[in-house]
Amino acid sequence: MLIGEYTHILDPKKRLSVPSRWRRELGKTVVVTRGLDNCLFLYPLKAWGEITQKIGQLPLGQADPRGFNRFFLSGAVETEVDSAGRILVPDFLKTFAGL
Repeated sequence: MLIGEYTHILDPKKRLSVPSRWRRELGKTVVVTRGLDNCLFLYPLKAWGEITQKIGQLPLGQADPRGFNRFFLSGAVETEVDSAGRILVPDFLKTFAGL
């Protein structure tokens, strides 16, 4: 689990610097998605696979799990961490998080 609170800004090309302490654990490919309270959640690719498996087990016949699936999964984007440790944040996630 990635812990800590960091303050970073988006550069003019909508890239966000990933804290150096997280880079090794995250790897080269990450998933960024909508989180709770207008935050963005960032996951290593392996952890994302485990999360989507668990989400896939939620009952689709109930409105709340369906809504959560739609919210969480539809906003997910796979992106590469560049050589400077930055990720590209798509416009719709930038707007969602108020960045």
